[in-house]
Order: sequence, then C-alpha cells, then structure tokens
Amino acid sequence: MLVPFLAVIALVSACARDAEAAQRARLGAWFALGETVEFAATMHCAVGLYRVADGRIRAAMPVAGSAPEMARIVAARGRAAWIAAGLTPDTAMMAMANLDRPTGMAMRRAGLEARACMEATSESAFHHLLGQSGAVLAWEAETGALMLMDPQAGLLIVAMGDR
Repeated sequence: MLVPFLAVIALVSACARDAEAAQRARLGAWFALGETVEFAATMHCAVGLYRVADGRIRAAMPVAGSAPEMARIVAARGRAAWIAAGLTPDTAMMAMANLDRPTGMAMRRAGLEARACMEATSESAFHHLLGQSGAVLAWEAETGALMLMDPQAGLLIVAMGDR
C-alpha cells in the first residue's frame, strides 16, 4: 500500500511547474536571495516568495529604464528587469502590454494563473508589490517567470502560470 502511494507522490512532484531548488538556482544568478518564505507548485503554476539579502540586481539580469527598452532587451536576451521610478509594477505591466502585447499579456497571465498556487502570505505580498511604487518588475521569457521585488521590504516574489 505504501509503494503505490509513494509512486503517486513522486509522479505528482515530477509534474510540478517548477521546483524550489531549480527556481532558487535561476534567481540566485539575478538577485541576492535570502531565506524562502513560501514556495508552492503544481503542474499548472508555481510561486516562490523569498527574502533578499539586498535590493541590488545582479549583472546577469539586464536592467531597463522604460517599456521600449525592456521590450528590446527581452527580445534580445530573454529577460529584463525594469525599475520604473514613479510607477507601480502593475502600471509598468500595462505599459508593456500596450507596447508589446504578447510579452505584456504573458506577464499578466503569469501573475493571474499563479494565484492558484498562492498561500495567504504570498498572495498578500504579490498584491502589495503590484501596487508598490518603485518596486522592480522583472520577466524571464523562457520559463514565463514574473518577478516583483521590493528592495526596501527585502522581498522578491516569483509567479509562474501554466505553460
């Protein structure tokens, strides 16, 4: 009885949208990660909420200063972060959707679909960061990862929807 149960658990975890260790490895190249606050994944979504040791963005994540620049960098390198001074990440995503509809809508879709994996803490952090002026908006096209970071609060959330 235990063997079939363990096989089902192994099969379900193998079908998860992302794994915490893999997500941390990717993010570690771009941000100075601290402890994991929450992580959840199913086959349709994944959400990671992390503390960051500092609010700097590492060199492996190109930084844009505008929607046109972010669209250009994402097209060329597959990922970019936008520190949109005076804008919230939600407003920045709308600017991306208006400029580059496929990328902007993929970002929005990742956040919406990831809600199914959010626990109370990550959902609260996600909504807070969406409306936080000066928070960083980042996108990685290959995995469909939407990232929001508040350097002041020391938090980073990653939202991934269905692929």
